[in-house]
Amino acid sequence: MKVLLVDDHTLVRRGLAQVVRLCMDGAEVSEAATADEAVEILMTNQHDVALVDIRMPGRDGIELLREIRSTWPLLPVIIVTSFDNGEYVKTALSEGAAGYLLKDAAPEDLAQAILVALSGSGNVLSPRAVRNLFEGPSAMSDSEQSREANAADAGLTRRESDVLNLLAGGASNREISRGLFLSEKTVKAHLAAVFRKLGVTNRTQAAMAAVAMGMGPTPTFSLPRAANGSLGR
Repeated sequence: MKVLLVDDHTLVRRGLAQVVRLCMDGAEVSEAATADEAVEILMTNQHDVALVDIRMPGRDGIELLREIRSTWPLLPVIIVTSFDNGEYVKTALSEGAAGYLLKDAAPEDLAQAILVALSGSGNVLSPRAVRNLFEGPSAMSDSEQSREANAADAGLTRRESDVLNLLAGGASNREISRGLFLSEKTVKAHLAAVFRKLGVTNRTQAAMAAVAMGMGPTPTFSLPRAANGSLGR
């Protein structure tokens, strides 16, 4: 079985490729950092399934999904992302995605999604994605737009914003690393950059700043247990 993996973050892509090889015996994985690279690979090599991130520089995952459905209609595409926005889920499914998994899914969930996609018997969706599909607004909410704008105003990169958003929800470094497929060392590096850009000195201050920017849950968020101001947990 040949799997095409499309994600612009190298560490995430390499980690996910390893997960695919471990949970799918004999899987051959091709990697692409952009939609254009993915198309080039598909033009020269036949694949059985594609795992595509939804947000990438240049053409995003939805645009790539549309091109694949148009040019390679028999190739199932599973969206694998950290974004559970209901509009993303709805758009991906309407464009013919064979599944929508969040990056905190278990390897067994990924394996099941791939097998279901190959069989053509349905779609596998992460539970949170399903919940947001039916409970969330039909378009990105004002609060989500405000959150992204505030993160950009603070000079945060998209990955730093992802890390901060999880921190604001009370996630530990280990939980953040698992959710975003990053090493804990990389998470600490991102947090150091976030602290510097926000002008804060500890996790609690960073979490409070994140909530003020519209990230994480409502102000009843669970603060980190560590109180020594360190980056680690």
